[in-house]
Amino acid sequence: MANAVRHNPARRAPVSDRHREIARHWRAADGIDLFEADYKRFSFPKHSHDYYAFGTILNGAEQFMTGGTNYVARRGQLLMMNPMQVHDGGPASDDGYQYQIMFIAPEIFGDLVAELSPNSTGLPFFGNHVVDDPELHLQLQSLHRMFRPDLHQTTGQLERDSQLLYSAARLALRHADAPPFSYQPGSEDKRVRAVIDYMADHLDANISLDELASLTGLSRFHLLRVFRHATGLPPHTYFNHMRLRRAKRMLFDGFGIADVAAATGYADQSHLNRHFKTMWGVSPGAFIAGLAPAAKKSR
Repeated sequence: MANAVRHNPARRAPVSDRHREIARHWRAADGIDLFEADYKRFSFPKHSHDYYAFGTILNGAEQFMTGGTNYVARRGQLLMMNPMQVHDGGPASDDGYQYQIMFIAPEIFGDLVAELSPNSTGLPFFGNHVVDDPELHLQLQSLHRMFRPDLHQTTGQLERDSQLLYSAARLALRHADAPPFSYQPGSEDKRVRAVIDYMADHLDANISLDELASLTGLSRFHLLRVFRHATGLPPHTYFNHMRLRRAKRMLFDGFGIADVAAATGYADQSHLNRHFKTMWGVSPGAFIAGLAPAAKKSR
């Protein structure tokens, strides 16, 4: 566990401020999303992302479990997650955890890495999820600032492109498993792939386990076992996470909350609000409020 960082009691902020959860998302570019948060008590349930996630811990410490192993990422350390890797997350210090995350779509990261290693046979796979690399920690913080909407005009496109490539190179060459890279998206059992594709096409529907079992020719119980073995999650949880990822993308694209709820199969806005806040730590309304000004104008 992390060593707790305690403030002088005489200088502590009011309880309401100390326990306030702050999170902000924005889209830096196609296939690149940024997230920053200062969480005091908030814990993420088990979930996965369809992007790579590279984080810098700025203060406090975060604890998480993935692949049956517990990890703690402390101030100054990096955390790394592969696409669709199931994990949770929560505070590991009295001060909670403050961090920045850059989410990069696999195809974008793959293109960047292909420039470095044209003979690579797949995408980078990160087996070490907590890493000490002070130089890269500072580099990712700098890259994060370059893509912030309020600082975007302070750097040119050429500098942002260059720093993104440098960062991808350092991540892949220093911290990914040795080539040939082993991560191959879509390598799941074909029956599981069929279920995932069906879910993606019916996010607004109230699908049943019978429907999914009929796609695969498996019994319902066997499907539950096969699906969980392949993805780390039961079908209903995986389906809900697909809906929430779609909801976030739609909010990024300027859709209203009511339209998002309808398009992602939630009964109403309050239903979406409850699930969205459980997953992302903020309500859809707060998520919209934290978007970049340019994104808000498009709504």
